Amino acid sequence: GFHGGARFQRVARHRASATPSDSAGAIDEQAADVDGDDAAPGLVFDAPDLKRAVDADAARKKDAKLVNDETLERAMAIAEELDADDDGDVEDDGAYELDGDADGDDEAYEDDDDALDVEATADDDATAAAAIDDDDDEVAAAAAAEEEEDEGNEDDDEGVALLRELFEFGDVAVNEWTYLGEDEDVEVSGIADDSRVVLPGDVFVCVPGATFDGHDFALDAVAAGAVAVVCEREIEGLTDEIPQVVVSSCAKALGKIAAAFYGSPSQQLTTVGVTGTNGKTTTTHLIQAILAANDVSCGVVGTVGYEIGDVKLTPHGGVWESDKRDPTADRACTAPGWLAPYKGKYEVPNTTPDALQTQQILAGMIDAGAGACAMEVSSHALELGRVDECDFDVAVFTNLSRDHLDFHGSMEKYREAKAKLFHKLTDPARQRAVINIDDPYDPRDDMYDVYSSKEARVNAKKDRDTFDNAAYFIEAAGGGDRVPIITYATQPSKEGQADVFVSDVKLALFETTLTIQTPVGEFEAVCGVVGKINVTNIAAAVAVGVALEIPLDVIAAGVEEMTPVPGRMELIDEGQPFSVIVDYAHTPDALKRAITSLRAANVRNVITVFGCGGDRDASKRKEMGEIADTYSDIVFVTNDNPRTEDPYKILDDVVAGFRDRIYNLEAIKEEAMFPFLKDMYLIHPNARHETMQLQNMCRRYVIVDRWYAIRGAIAMAGEDDAVLICGKGHEDYIVVGGNKHWFDDRVEARDALRKVVAVQEAGVDTQNLPWGRPGSVGNGNVLDA
Repeated sequence: GFHGGARFQRVARHRASATPSDSAGAIDEQAADVDGDDAAPGLVFDAPDLKRAVDADAARKKDAKLVNDETLERAMAIAEELDADDDGDVEDDGAYELDGDADGDDEAYEDDDDALDVEATADDDATAAAAIDDDDDEVAAAAAAEEEEDEGNEDDDEGVALLRELFEFGDVAVNEWTYLGEDEDVEVSGIADDSRVVLPGDVFVCVPGATFDGHDFALDAVAAGAVAVVCEREIEGLTDEIPQVVVSSCAKALGKIAAAFYGSPSQQLTTVGVTGTNGKTTTTHLIQAILAANDVSCGVVGTVGYEIGDVKLTPHGGVWESDKRDPTADRACTAPGWLAPYKGKYEVPNTTPDALQTQQILAGMIDAGAGACAMEVSSHALELGRVDECDFDVAVFTNLSRDHLDFHGSMEKYREAKAKLFHKLTDPARQRAVINIDDPYDPRDDMYDVYSSKEARVNAKKDRDTFDNAAYFIEAAGGGDRVPIITYATQPSKEGQADVFVSDVKLALFETTLTIQTPVGEFEAVCGVVGKINVTNIAAAVAVGVALEIPLDVIAAGVEEMTPVPGRMELIDEGQPFSVIVDYAHTPDALKRAITSLRAANVRNVITVFGCGGDRDASKRKEMGEIADTYSDIVFVTNDNPRTEDPYKILDDVVAGFRDRIYNLEAIKEEAMFPFLKDMYLIHPNARHETMQLQNMCRRYVIVDRWYAIRGAIAMAGEDDAVLICGKGHEDYIVVGGNKHWFDDRVEARDALRKVVAVQEAGVDTQNLPWGRPGSVGNGNVLDA
C-alpha cells in the first residue's frame, strides 16, 4: 500500500546514514543487468532474487509491449530453470544469460510461430545470431528508456502519500476539508507535530499541549515547508494554497494518521507493553534477553532509551549519531561545585514517546531488523493516548504504588490510567495479559494526609478495606473471558496460585540463583541480575516467555544471559570489600524495595544516598525520608534534579520524614542547641563543626552537593557494607533551573572508589565528617578539610 513506501522514505529523511534501499528499484537494476547486452558473463546472482527479477522484468515489459514473444519465452524459460534448481544459487563459473549459455553454445527457444534450430548450418547460425542481436539491441534500448522514465517517476513518488488516503486508512473523521475540493488531493511525504522539525512535504498536526498549542505554530510549520495543516479550528493567515483539515481532536488524529503512514508497525512486530509503577525498565530488558535467546531481535523503548542491540534510535526513529562534541568525553568525573555542560550525549525526552514518535520508532526498529519490541508504557502515555494506535500482543502489570499524583490527582485515577493497557486486549488467539499477583493491595496514600503522624496513618489504614490491585488488573483484562491471563508471583503464600512462581531464591551480591515453576515445567538458572527487588522482574519476563509460547529451555537460557540493566541495581565494582549499587528508585515503594533487597543479601550496614526531584510530586518526599531512616543504617540526603525548585527546600521536605525522631533521641537532646539537620551552607560558620558532630552522632547527613555526598558515603563504608545510591540510576545529567548538566552517579562512584583508598592509606580518617587526620579539627564546611 501507499504507507509502505511513505514509511521507508520518512525514516530515510530522518537518518541519512541508514538509507534503506528501495526493493523495486533493486530488482529492476538486477533485471536490467541480466537482460541487457552489457551483462557480465561471470556476474552471479542469488537464484531466488534473479528469478524474481526476471519474472518482474518480463511481466512489466510484456505489459508495455517492449518485448517480442521470443524474448519473453526465453526469460520465462530461465525462470522455470531457476525453479527447478535444487541449490537455488547460480554457480560462480557461469551466469544465466539470455543470449547463450556459459559455454557459448546457443540453446533452442521456441514460440508458436517458429524456432531456432541448433543444428542449422553455420550461415543460418550467423543469420539467426544477428537477428537475435538486433532484437536484443532494440529491447535493451527500449528497456533503458523505460527505466530512466521509471526512475524519474520513483523519485517523484517515493515516500508520497495522499492526504485524503491518510485519513481514510487511519479512519479519522474529518469535520471540514478547507481549501481542498472534493476532487482534489495533496501529496505528503511526512508528518510532524513540532514546527522545529518540519521538512518540506510534511503535513503539520496542531496538537494542543500543556504548555504550548500547536495551532500557534502552524504558520512557522508552513514556512518550513508543510503542505497541509491538521487543526481543530481554522488557522488565520494561511493562504488557500495550504489545505486545512479540521478535526475534533488533533491528538487522536495524530496517532491514527501516523500509524497509517508508517504501515502500522506494531502489527508487524511482536509487541510487549509493560506498565506499573516500578520494574518497567528492568522487565523490558529481561524480556529482550529471553527473546534474544529465541533468536528474535527485540528493540526496547523506555526510560533508558530507544534501542535495538547496539543501535540507538532518535525520537523520530532514525539512527542516533552525536552531532556535537562532548566536552566531558575525557573526564573521569565532575568536580565539587562545578557542573559540566551536557552536550553530545544520547538522551530521550519521555519514557514513552508521543503518538507520532512511537510509530516512527517502531518503524525504525523494523528497518533495523527487529522482530519484536518491549515497550515501557507509562501512565502518562496511556492517559494522553500516545499508544492508542499500538497493537500489543502481551500486556504486563508489574505493581502499583504512589507516584505521579501531581498529574493524575489520585491513586484511583492513576490506577485507571494503567488499566487502559489491558482494556486494549481483545483477541484471544493472539493477545495475552501477564499479571503480578504479589501486588494485592494499594496503600491509597491520597486518602490521608501524608504529613500526618505515623499513628494516624496506621489508624487510617485500619479503617478501610485493602484494595486488591491484582484482581483489579485481572478484571481489566477481562477476567480470563476476553484473553488468556498468565499470573506470576514470588511470595510463598502464592505458590499453587500463580502460573509462574519463583519457588527458591539464593541471593548474593554478584549473582542470583532461582528455581522457577511454570505451566510447562520447572527450571533453575543463575543470572547476573542481583537483588531481591529483581526477582519479581525476572518472574515477569519468564511469564512473558510463557505467554509467547517460547520453549522452556530457551526461556531458561535467556534468564542465564540476563545482565544488569543500566542504573537498575547496577553494581559498581572496583575490587572494594563492600558493594556499591546505583539504582533509579525515586518513589517510596521503590526505595523501600531497594534497601530491603540489599538487607536480604546479609550486608552489614546499608548506607543510603538519595534525594527527590524538583517540580514533581512533593507529597512523597517526607515518606521517602521516613523509609530511608527506618531501613538504612546511615543516610545521606542530597540533591537530585532540583529543576526550578529551591534545592534546600527539597532537602528540608525529605528530612521532615525523620527530623522529629532524631531530635527526640536522648543523646541528641543533651547535645543539640539548634536545628542541625541542614546543609552546611545554611549553618552559621561558628556552628558548622558542632553540626557535623551531631550529624555524625545520628549518622544522618544533609549535603546539598551530590558530589560530596557520594564520596562521603563510599569513604564511610567498611567490609561487607553496601552503599546504595538512589534516584538517578542511568541518568547522566542533573537539571538545575532550566539547564541540564553532566552528572553520572556511576561515574562519580567509580571515581570515588579509585581515589578514596589513597586518601585512607595516607592516614586520613573517613569514618566521620569532615575528613581529617586523627585528632584534627575541620571546619565542617568541606569533606576534605
